Parts: sequence; C-alpha cells; structure tokens
Amino acid sequence: MVSKKVLNLIGFDKILEKTATYAVLRRSKEEIKEIVPSNDIKTVKFLLQKNKEAYDLLFNSSSAIVPFFEDVDDELSFSKKGGVLNNAQILKVAKVLTASRIVKTNLDSLCQENSIFKEISSCITLFNSFEEEIYSKIISEDEISDRASTELFNIRKKITLINNKIRNRLNSYIRGLSGYLQDSLITIRENRYVLPVKSEFRGQVKGLIHDQSSSGATVFIEPTEIVELNNELKSAILEEELEIKKILADLSLRISLIEEQVKYNIENLVDIDVSYAKATYGFRTKSIMPDINDNGFINIIKGRHPLIDENKVIPVSVNLGKDYNFLLVTGPNTGGKTVTLKLVGLLTVMAMSGFFVLASEGSSLSVFDNVFCDIGDEQSIEQNLSTFSSHMTNIINITNNVTNNSLVLIDEIGAGTDPDEGSALGLAIIEKLLSKNCFGIITTHYSKLKEYAMTSPKIKNASMDFDNKTFSPLYKLNIGMPGLSNAIEIAKRLGIKKEISDRAVSFLSDNKISFENVLREAEESKHRLDELNLSLEKMEKEKEFELEQIKKERENLQKQTEKINVTARLEVKRILNERLETANQIIEEITEIFNKEELNTADFIKARTLRNSLEDIKYVNESFADDDKRLKKVDVKILKVGDSVYVKSLEGIAKVSKIKENKKEIDVLFGNITVKVSINDLFVVEGNAPKNKEKNKISVSRKIDQKETKLELNIVGYDTVDGIMEVERFIAESILLNADEVKIIHGVGTGKLRVAVMDYLKKHKFVDSFRSGKYGEGEKGVTIVKLK
Repeated sequence: MVSKKVLNLIGFDKILEKTATYAVLRRSKEEIKEIVPSNDIKTVKFLLQKNKEAYDLLFNSSSAIVPFFEDVDDELSFSKKGGVLNNAQILKVAKVLTASRIVKTNLDSLCQENSIFKEISSCITLFNSFEEEIYSKIISEDEISDRASTELFNIRKKITLINNKIRNRLNSYIRGLSGYLQDSLITIRENRYVLPVKSEFRGQVKGLIHDQSSSGATVFIEPTEIVELNNELKSAILEEELEIKKILADLSLRISLIEEQVKYNIENLVDIDVSYAKATYGFRTKSIMPDINDNGFINIIKGRHPLIDENKVIPVSVNLGKDYNFLLVTGPNTGGKTVTLKLVGLLTVMAMSGFFVLASEGSSLSVFDNVFCDIGDEQSIEQNLSTFSSHMTNIINITNNVTNNSLVLIDEIGAGTDPDEGSALGLAIIEKLLSKNCFGIITTHYSKLKEYAMTSPKIKNASMDFDNKTFSPLYKLNIGMPGLSNAIEIAKRLGIKKEISDRAVSFLSDNKISFENVLREAEESKHRLDELNLSLEKMEKEKEFELEQIKKERENLQKQTEKINVTARLEVKRILNERLETANQIIEEITEIFNKEELNTADFIKARTLRNSLEDIKYVNESFADDDKRLKKVDVKILKVGDSVYVKSLEGIAKVSKIKENKKEIDVLFGNITVKVSINDLFVVEGNAPKNKEKNKISVSRKIDQKETKLELNIVGYDTVDGIMEVERFIAESILLNADEVKIIHGVGTGKLRVAVMDYLKKHKFVDSFRSGKYGEGEKGVTIVKLK
C-alpha cells in the first residue's frame, strides 16, 4: 500500500482535488479525495476498463450525468425510527428516486450486455409509481395537493364553504356598522375572523375582543353572530392538519420500508458519479488508457506532467523494467530530473487508481506493491533532523521495506554531506536496491555513480538534455548517456568572473576533466546524430508527401480519363441514334416517292439525292457489322454479379454489378463508373469477342451553349421510382454536358422523394457532393449537386 505521505509528495492529492470538481454529488467528491492506488493487477484492469466505459458513455454515446440530489441519510434514519418526515424531507428522498430512474433508464439504453455499467444499472431499484405519487401529493416544501387524499379534498372543500359563509355574513354585518368600524375590511386574529372597531364604539358591537392596535385606537372584535362559524372553521382546519399528518406519516412509513434499497441506489449512483468524474478528468486532460502489467515494465511515451501548465509542459519518454531495472539520471540542476522522477511516480499511481494518464498511445505502466519516494528537502525542525538526516531516515525505511515488486524514486542520492562519503554511501544504497531486484529512478551528480552505471547491467545511465551552446535545458531524457553537471559553465553564463571559473577548473582532477571531456564529446556527437536523424525524418516525410500527391494526381487523372471515355461513348451512341433516325426518315421519304402512281424526273432526282445522303451515314454502322456476326447474347438465367460481359453500346467489356428483379435492366461497372444497360445490349465475353477499342478512341468535339442548356430538373409530383429514373437520366446528360453543378427540384412534401434523391446521389460515382438549397435557392425543396 502506497503511503499518504508519498502520494502527496508526488502530487496525487492535487489530481484527486481536480477530479473531485467534476463530480456532481457531495459524497462523490469526498470518495474521490480518498482514492488510493490498488496493488492488485485484476483490480487495476477492472478500474481502467470501468473508466473506459464511463468515457465512452459520456463522450461517445452522450450519456447524461448523474442528476444532483442532497444527502438523505438523516431522513432515511429518521423514517426508519418511525418519525414523520415533512414536505421538504420527503421531496429530498423523491429526488433520489428520480435520479435512480434517470440513470438506470439511460444506462439500460446505452450499455452493452455484460458491461460493467450494465451490471451497476441492474443493481439500481426503481420506484416509479411511488416517485410519481410523492410528486402528485406534495406540490412544494410548503404545500400539499388537494388531491393527496379524498378526505383532504373534502375537508378543504368544507373549509372553503365555511370561509365564504363567514365572509358573506360579515359583509352584510359591516354595512350596518360602518360608522363604528375603523376600516371596512375583514381581518383575522388567531385564525378567527374579526372586525376592526373604533375603540370608543367597542360597546356598540357585541362579540369577543381578540386584540387591539398598538395605538389603542382599534379593537378587533369577533361578532357574536359568527362565533359558531369561526368554531366550525377552526375545527375544519384542525381536521386538515390531522389529515396532512396522516398523509405524511403514510409516505414516511413507505420510505422506511425501502430504506435499504434507496441506500444501495445511492451507493451505485455515487459509484457512477465517481467514474464519470474520472472519465471527465481524462477527457479534459487528453489522457489515454495505458497498457498494464505487473512485471515492473514502464514505457512512458511522451508523458506530460498533469500539474504543469499544458502550454508549458514538455513531453518526456521514459523506459525501464525490461533490460534494466533502474535509471540513473544525471545532468545540471533545473534540467527536469526531479520533474521526470515525479512524473513516473505520479503516472504510475494514477494508473493503479484507474485513471487515464497524460501520455501517447502505446504507453505501458506496471502495478507495484508499493511506491517509495525520497524527493526534496524534508528538513524537520520539530524532530531535530537536518536535510541529510531526513533523507537517510527515508532511505532506511526504503531499504528495510522494499520488495522485488516495488518502485523506488530517489532524488539526489547521498546529497547533503561530504561528496566522497555521499557518493560512497549512494553507491552502497544502489547496490542494495539492485540486489532486491526492485525498480526505480535515481538522480545524482556524482561521477562515481555514473561510472558504476556504465558497468552494471541492472542500472542504466540517463541524462536530461541541455543545449551545448547556450547551456539551457531541453527537458528531454536521453537513456544510455550520462549527463554533465556543467556547474562551472552555468556559473559562467550567469556572470561569474573568469578568474574564478578558471581557478575552479584548475582545482578539478585530471581524471575528472578527462571523464567530463569524453562525456561532452559523446553528448555533442549524439546531438549531431539527433539533428541528422531529424533532418532525414523530415526529408522522408517530404518524400512521402510528394509520393502521396503524385498518387492522388494519378488517380484523379485516371478518373478523368474514364469519365472522358464514357462521355465519348455516350456521345457516339447519341450520334448513332440521331443518324439511324435520319436514315429511317430518308427511307420513309424514298418509299413515299416510289409509292406514287406516276414518277417524274424530279422524283428520280430527289430519290437519288436521298440515296446519296443514306450513303453518307452508312459508314457509321459498318464498324459494327463484323462484330455483330461474332457476338453471342448472354443467357439471363445464368448471368450473375461479377460476370464479365461485352456492352455493345459502350464498345467495351464491363462487370455485372447488379441484376434487377425483372432482369430487363442490368447495372454494369465500366471502369469506375456504373452504367444501367438493357439486357439486349449485353453479350458473352469469348476469345473472339471485340476488345475495348483503345487504339481507335473516338474524339468528339461539340460546342455547347451553356446559356441555352437548362442545368436543372423538376420532379415535383413524381413518385420515388419515376423520380429516381428521371434523376438518373438527368445526371447522365449533365455529365455529357461537362456540367459542374446542377439543381434537382423535388419540393418539400412528405420528404420521401428528397430522401430517395439523396440516397441515390450518395452512391453515384460522379457525384462529388450535394447539399440542400440555401435561402433564395429553394432551401429544402431543392438539392444542389456538384459533379466530379
């Protein structure tokens, strides 16, 4: 179990405080602040899965949060003891029932079977009829509905009748005593109707005096004539109070009977609220669900400290627990060593508590049986402990209690005393920890420890990166490379006199200077290598981008080519139809000439001219004559989707993509374009079937006046089948015209035609996009289509 002191030291308490702000219920906030990490991997995986489900419910399924309600422990206990709750107290309990209903209904509609929240939902008991009854009987904290019971309704009806009777009697009484009254108003004293009588005329009005004004000028007299009526009213009011108590007592009794279920509902609602708060924290911080293990492996990819401003925090990657158990982090002060140390500890305990962590996808964290820390200056005046003594107290506790599944985080090991003794002590502590086979990170400035880490397989050097020119921190962890403290160089940058810095260098041992020079050269070489790698990565990304652009351009070119080819074939088909129609007209005219009883020279000349015109269009059909002899029609009975067929009208081979039920029309895929053709236009693909005429591509040049071309279609009044057929024809013609944008007018109506048109456009190969009309274009009554 991780101690409270360690959790606070690495900042876990601040994470809990921030998370608590996202909770709705007071009890949820309290429970969040008491969260502690679990050292059981099954529990941790369960908590993380629960967090994931809560995240999906809130931010992918738009689940409602838990509705707010106040604590009702006192109310439930009081009712259990036989106490009668008042309006406000019963309404508080009703809000719990309402929250239970809302949450359970919401989860049942969104959760998958066997999910964690489906299981929680199944534990929530609903009291819908009782909830409804409470709200129907109690209107507010001060008012009970007339319909709360039949008896109450009758009593209040009687009270109203008595009130009216008294007022009528007093009004008639006032008219005869107007000279004796201070004011012609009926008033009430001690729940009894009275008249304000001038003090000097008190003897003129028979009745009971209940009160007088502060000045003594007015006395309030209950006339004798209404005493009995006031008694009846008082009696009815007492009956009303007794009936209300009876109603409240009944509701209180029924609440006491469901006390256990309501308490259990509250526990589940608090559980859900806590999970939602944790998920919200993960969402707001852009956190991810880490992979979890229990073998000490930590691989934090671009981890961000959650307590540092997101605009200032620099991601750090940390890896340990696989090839080595410990990292020895060195480098100058203010370089980020301590922040990295705390980052590893904080992300670890967050994951062990079921929190998502601020890192990149693929990050892994381990479940440890305990986390030990010795970070910062913990000098204790009360206990008469120096900084060094305080550190040693922590170290003793760590070495005595650490196991092979513990995480140890020690900042500046051996600091606060003589450097030689401190480094020797630090080395001995490290050896002890390595012998325990635990895991952790240790920071230091001691060269002896860096040298040890170079030769020991269980611990690896690491350093916080610094700019070698400016000596400013880069906050990047370099694993495998020990760091330089650069104390003298930083002192120079801060303005220390050269004579002092030079003198300081002269005091360094030759071995120290040689060792640090080697490290500096290695660090500079690594920086150059990193810069080269970055340059290569940049070049590789640029090349990939260029290749992707070329690929896209090639695909676009291919689509345009296919579009042009199909457009050309459709144009040829249209020209063929026009010429065939012209030929038929010529034949009809020749037939009419020869059907005359008598032919003259002019008739023969005209017939010859018509015959010559027929010769002019003859060539059009000659190219199909030979093919027709070799083509064999497809058998519709054995035709299936995916078959290759020769489409005569398009002069090419296509694949069958859809066969209509009546089998008179077939959808074929010609390149990337779907074309609807007649079954009579399809022929079997055999060895001698005509090939797609690539070498004899048809070039068609046609001048189209866009002003004369109406690029809109009106299908208002059509049913969906006929309307879609018109749209299909219209789109094909628009493609021939190389139109970029067209308008389809379908009206608003029931909306079925509009939906059918949009469904068709979604699947059309040559439709780039479409939208409803804007203001002035027809709005939802039209669809604007952009063609590819």
